Amino acid sequence: MSFIQDQAATYGLSNENLLVQYLERKTRAATRGSKARRSLGNLYALYVIAEDYLADRQSRFTDLLARMRDLPFGSKLQNHPLDNRLNDEFARQYGVSGDLLPVVAATVDGQKARTISETLLSNGENDPRTVAEFIVAAIDEYVGLITEKQTSVLDELEQIETLDALREFFSESFAQNADARLFEVASYALLAEFYRDKAVFVGDTRETISQRPLQLFKTGRTNANDGGIDFVLRPLGRFFQVTETLDFTKYFLDFEKVNRFPVSFVIKVDQPAEKVVARIADSAKRSGKYERGLVDTYMSLFEEVFTLVDLRRIADELPEDSVNRIKEELRLQFQLEYGLLD
Repeated sequence: MSFIQDQAATYGLSNENLLVQYLERKTRAATRGSKARRSLGNLYALYVIAEDYLADRQSRFTDLLARMRDLPFGSKLQNHPLDNRLNDEFARQYGVSGDLLPVVAATVDGQKARTISETLLSNGENDPRTVAEFIVAAIDEYVGLITEKQTSVLDELEQIETLDALREFFSESFAQNADARLFEVASYALLAEFYRDKAVFVGDTRETISQRPLQLFKTGRTNANDGGIDFVLRPLGRFFQVTETLDFTKYFLDFEKVNRFPVSFVIKVDQPAEKVVARIADSAKRSGKYERGLVDTYMSLFEEVFTLVDLRRIADELPEDSVNRIKEELRLQFQLEYGLLD
């Protein structure tokens, strides 16, 4: 029995209750290891409007968003869950509409506000206050669990002292069931070290050409609204994107987003890079969606491709003196990615 089902039993709620089902699905990260992705936006939207119901109040939209951002790991949350994302997800998953959607539009002193649907809380002849209490308690427990698990990753990093231990951490991070966020953090730290001792010659004129070290920078968090660019390599200005898909339409769309600027990719697939690129090109040509000349244009924009094969090779070739450097980078990027420094 999951912790959500335990909480539901405590409040006398059936596992068939829509809100119990929703929270069960949205809190899976608590049981999928310390590196699993958290889904907090919609949960926190549900949390603050349930709090308001228990307090017999209605809050302005801006006040609700401020409270969401004050919650653990919530500082970067946007307004989409309160606007439509929570309702859209609920409707899509459970085929409901109208009064059975959780977020209800309201006004407070002439300003936009949000409340929770009392019809949804009462669904199945439940006491609405009991259901609201369950929501708050369940999400509180979830946040406590994931906080504990994020700390365990930092503890795991702290214990890394040897190359073998570091390589084992990378191996776990590159596993097929590992979280996308951890994969991005790990691949960044590894590639930053890979480029660390490489240099190019740059100058405005022949006389001013000088040697410049290559530096890889992480541009933002996974799934952030950053235009799809995850890393940038200076001074070359090379864009990198981290992905798990081999869908050619995704790559071609991403090229259009940056005006067909070349992009390098880190792809979570266990095949050599040349085979991956050939497979993408073949799928695009066989689809009939694009003329062959346009496919060739798009394929020419793949600047460099790293797959799991390449990442493991780089990890195997790491020097002894890189352990502490990489460990510190992993710790910093993990904290930034998961909002532990907010």
